[in-house]
Amino acid sequence: VLPVGLIFQSSSVSVGSYADGVWDIGNLAKGKTVTIKITTLINKTGDITNKATVDAKEFDWNTTNNQDSQKITVPKAIDLSIVKVANVTAPKYGDLVKWTLTVKNNGPDIAHDVIVSDVLPAGLTFKSSNGNYANSKWSVGTLNVGQSKSLEIVTSVTATGNIENTATVSGNEYDYDLTNNKASKTINVAKAADLEIIKTVDNDSPNYGSLVKWTVTVRNNGPDAASGVRVSDVLPVGLVYQSSSVSVGSYADGVWDIGNLAKGKSVTL
Repeated sequence: VLPVGLIFQSSSVSVGSYADGVWDIGNLAKGKTVTIKITTLINKTGDITNKATVDAKEFDWNTTNNQDSQKITVPKAIDLSIVKVANVTAPKYGDLVKWTLTVKNNGPDIAHDVIVSDVLPAGLTFKSSNGNYANSKWSVGTLNVGQSKSLEIVTSVTATGNIENTATVSGNEYDYDLTNNKASKTINVAKAADLEIIKTVDNDSPNYGSLVKWTVTVRNNGPDAASGVRVSDVLPVGLVYQSSSVSVGSYADGVWDIGNLAKGKSVTL
C-alpha cells in the first residue's frame, strides 16, 4: 500500500495481478522468484518509507524476512511563478510606464533567497521603484507557501517600436516547474520626431521700405524620420513678400512644404 507522498502511476508484474495495494501472486514453487515494478509520482518532500509484506496459506516457519521497506529522501521543493504587467501597452516616446512584477511560491515548501532578475532593455530608462531593486535585481527574500509579493518599477520610454521587457525568478530550493519562472511583456511605441524651428532676421531695425531677409531653419532631432513636414509662415501686416528660396521643398501662400525629414537633418527657407 503506497504511503502518503507516493501516487500510483503504473505497474507491471512477472506473474499475477496488482490492484488496490495488493499483489496477488497465486502459487509460488520452491526456489522461484517473481517481481513487481510499480511506478509512482512523488508529491511530498522529506523522508518517504515504502513497505511491503508477503504471506501465503501455508505455515511460514521464518517470518523475519516477510517484510521489507525502502526509504527515499526527497529534498525541499518550491514552485516559483512570476507575472509582469504594464500600466500602458502603447505609450508615446518620452512617456512613463509602470511595470508591476508579482512573484508567488506555490510550494510545497518555503522558498528562501528569492531573486528576480529584470534587466531593462534598450528603450527603457529606470526612474524609480517601490522595493529592494538594484543592479537589475529585486531581492524578494523569503516566500512562504502560497505567499505573493509585488514590485513596481517606473521607466521612461526612450525608443520607438516594440520593446520587450523580461523578468525571471529563482530561489535557493529545487524548483520543480520552470515553465512559469519567466514573464515577458511587450509595449508598442509609435514613431516619434522632435521638430525644432529657428527664425533669424538679417536686420532687426530696418527702415520703412527696405528689404529684410528672414531665415527659417527646421531640424528633426528624432528619434525617427518625420514625414509630411510643413511650416506655416504667413507674413504679418507690414511685410510684403518679395522672393524666397528653399534648400528642400517649396514655399507658397505662407506654407513651406518640406515633406520627409530624416533624423538629424536640417533644412532652410
